[in-house]
Amino acid sequence: MSIPLCTLAAALAFASPAVSVDRAQAAPGERLLVRLAGWPAGSVTIELCGPAGCAVDAGAQTYVPRSGAGGAPLAVTAPPGGCPCVVRVRSLDGAATATAPVDIAGATAATASAMSGISDPVLATVDIEEDAWLGWPTRRTLVLRLRNDGTSPAPVTLSVTAGRGTAPTGFVPAPRQPDLAPGEARTVRVPVDVPLFALGRYTVAGEVTGAGGTTRFTASTGTYPWVLPGLLGLLVAALAAREIRYRKKGTTP
Repeated sequence: MSIPLCTLAAALAFASPAVSVDRAQAAPGERLLVRLAGWPAGSVTIELCGPAGCAVDAGAQTYVPRSGAGGAPLAVTAPPGGCPCVVRVRSLDGAATATAPVDIAGATAATASAMSGISDPVLATVDIEEDAWLGWPTRRTLVLRLRNDGTSPAPVTLSVTAGRGTAPTGFVPAPRQPDLAPGEARTVRVPVDVPLFALGRYTVAGEVTGAGGTTRFTASTGTYPWVLPGLLGLLVAALAAREIRYRKKGTTP
């Protein structure tokens, strides 16, 4: 059985997400055009990274359509710790990642001493707080408690998604985080929007990324308001009472 060339080409295009840039060298303050191919549909983050961390403040985000192809401009800012550098693209759920090398003019070379002087944040706890009115949650807040057990600053990058299922893709804006000082503990609060009349379980997922790695987390929240069954019960009782009154009068409604 032969496979149509268009089907084979589409399968190959989505086999491995790829990243390319419009030029191999750029200077701080310039912009790179980042091109994407073979990506699953959804939002992605684009950052310029070195061995010791990423320039998160200059990062970009874009949505990749079902075709798997897209792109976005990226402001060039040397990452902390210096280069060699890459443009790193990641899907919000962390399932797809790809990089493209780039030479940043004037960026210092990363050294072992510079990398050893950076700690990684520790994700201590993950919670979801809910404020409710008549049994219906009106606001949800993701609460992350971070700490730095090291003796040097710890850079922190947060990414959060929300939605149904175990791998939500709805983007949730997370506040930019300054470095955690040595010994510092910090509580980070991220508002999470869920459709007003949504019912059932929702998942909030995300990543805490430091200089040396990424810690993933998930939490869940549900919407099971007691006000709806209560109102339905009152309506049924009112209709039943109305029916009884009409029967006693010998009439029909």
